[in-house]
Amino acid sequence: MHKWSIIPRRTEHALRLTTMRTAFATTWARLYRQVFWLSDGHRNVERISTLLHKPSDKIEEVTYELLVSGHIKVQSGEKELEMDPVLLKDSFNLVAPHKEAFAQHFYSQLFARYPQTRQLFPPTEEGMRRQESSLIATLAVIVAGVERGENLTQVIRNLGGRHQRYGAQAAHYPLVGQLLLQTFQDFLGDAFTPQMKDAWSKAYEIISTEMLKGASQSHDESTVSTSASREMPNERSPA
Repeated sequence: MHKWSIIPRRTEHALRLTTMRTAFATTWARLYRQVFWLSDGHRNVERISTLLHKPSDKIEEVTYELLVSGHIKVQSGEKELEMDPVLLKDSFNLVAPHKEAFAQHFYSQLFARYPQTRQLFPPTEEGMRRQESSLIATLAVIVAGVERGENLTQVIRNLGGRHQRYGAQAAHYPLVGQLLLQTFQDFLGDAFTPQMKDAWSKAYEIISTEMLKGASQSHDESTVSTSASREMPNERSPA
C-alpha cells in the first residue's frame, strides 16, 4: 500500500468499548491517540502527517500499529484491512475445545501438502506437541490482545524474527495462511461463516506482514553481528 492511498478509520469496536478507550488514553503515547482521533475515514496518511507535522513514514508506522491492535481499519483503493475482534474471538472459541486436534490437523495437512516445510519443525513427536501448543497459544494471545486493544506489533515481529532464525522464508507464509483457513473450515464446517473466513484472511495478512518485518529486522541484525565479529581483531592472551 502507498502512503497516499492509505485511509484509516476508527473501528466501531474501539469506539464502543469504554474500557478500551480508558486503557488507550493511559497506555498509548500521545501521537498514537492523535492519529486514532484523526482517523475518520476521509484523511489519508499523508494528510494526517501534515496536520501533525510529523514525517509520513512515522505516521504510517503508527497507523499499522493501531491496525494490528484493532483500533483502526485501513482502506486502500478497493482493499480494506481490519482485525475484527468479535469474529476472530467467536471462531477461535469454537475450535478451542478441540485445540489439540486442531493443531495436529493443521500441521499434518501442512506437511502432507508442502513436505518442504517439515524440516523447519522439531523432528520428534514430543517437539511437535510443544509446537502445536505454541500455535494455539499464539492464536489465543493475538485474539485476546486485539479484543483488549493491546499493541501487539512487537510481539508479532518478535515471532517473525524467531521464524526467520528457524529458516522460514517469505514464500512459506501464504502456504501457512491457506492451511490455517482450511483447518478452521475442516473443523467448523458451515459454522465457519464467510464473514469469519474473511476476518481471518485479513487478520493473517496483517499478522504475516508484521512477522515479515520482524524477520527482516532479525536478518539485518544477524548480518550486522556477523560482519562485526569478522572485523574484530583476534586477541591473544597475555604471555
